[in-house]
Amino acid sequence: MHMPFARNAIALVFAAAAALAGSAWPAQAAGISRIVFSQPKVNADGTLQSSSLLLAGSGSRSLALTKLGDATIDDSASWSPDGTCIVFEHGVTRSRRGDTRFNLFTLDPRTKHVTRLTFTAGSFVLPVWGPTNRIGYIANYSDRNCLAVIEENGHHRDLFCPPRPAQLQRPAWSRDGKAMFVQAGYYTGSLEPTWRSLAYRVDATTGAATVLDDRVVDEPKRLEFSADGRQGVYANFYPYAETMTRVDFATGASMELGTGYSPRWSPDGRRIAFTGEVYDTAGSCSCHYEPLYVINADGSNLRMLTISRTANHAYIAAQWSKDNVHVLATRRDFLDPSLTQPRYGLRIVNADTRSLRSMQAGLADSGAWFER
Repeated sequence: MHMPFARNAIALVFAAAAALAGSAWPAQAAGISRIVFSQPKVNADGTLQSSSLLLAGSGSRSLALTKLGDATIDDSASWSPDGTCIVFEHGVTRSRRGDTRFNLFTLDPRTKHVTRLTFTAGSFVLPVWGPTNRIGYIANYSDRNCLAVIEENGHHRDLFCPPRPAQLQRPAWSRDGKAMFVQAGYYTGSLEPTWRSLAYRVDATTGAATVLDDRVVDEPKRLEFSADGRQGVYANFYPYAETMTRVDFATGASMELGTGYSPRWSPDGRRIAFTGEVYDTAGSCSCHYEPLYVINADGSNLRMLTISRTANHAYIAAQWSKDNVHVLATRRDFLDPSLTQPRYGLRIVNADTRSLRSMQAGLADSGAWFER
């Protein structure tokens, strides 16, 4: 999950020997539900030092999939369609240049087998396993940024490279696996720069790109595509609440959904979970916190799902369940008064009843939850 950290990484160290040796799959993973999540370690100033991947088990139990080594970044995990393998990005800092390069790997939690997927010059991030067993990702080169795909036979292809200086966000697959949806954005103008956002539908075979939306806004906005790719929600690029806008790509019609960030569409496209903002001056609290909300896609029936009133905490939606009822979310609070040492915990929230189940310490992103 890409939280507001600066990434640093030095050595490539996997815990293949210790990951699941002698262990059975956790109770919840033995059935139809598996959750992979990351566990970050931060420096004193709040920047990210390292991050590892774990598999959620029953209760507070979890199984390490990669090792939490000094300055190694394992992140953005996504399950294969059959739930037997994970693709993720792994970051390494090149000591002389000081920049972080990412490569993609797969990991089979049962056999402890790790496979490197990318080898060419560049940095490869944000992998998403598609429904037809292909992997979409973003390939960043010195002269271009591309939406790319790894075929079932292991062949790599750059599908679509927008004109520079556009930066691509994490792609999303169509349900039939025939296309991917991706956002590209860049600053434009000199005296008072604005942000241009373009939404594309890219044919996963030919690479032909269709512009779904093209708009200029005052600040960077991130686009969250609905599962059918027909709509999207623009929200603040940075993790604080601003006006969110829903857009219909077919008609161009748009509407404001209120203030928030990190929106997540339910699979049926009827509801959107997002992080809101509350300045509470009632009683002895007098504090700021960021609850999890849900709203209908048409802007009706706004409801707060989390009711705790803890200062400076936030609930951030990662993924909906297939039944369109439960939301996997990350709860963030801080261990210090200066708000530089975050602590993360997984929660599953029922969007109908507001009931909440606490899980392991860590954070999750879209693609973390596999359900058969």
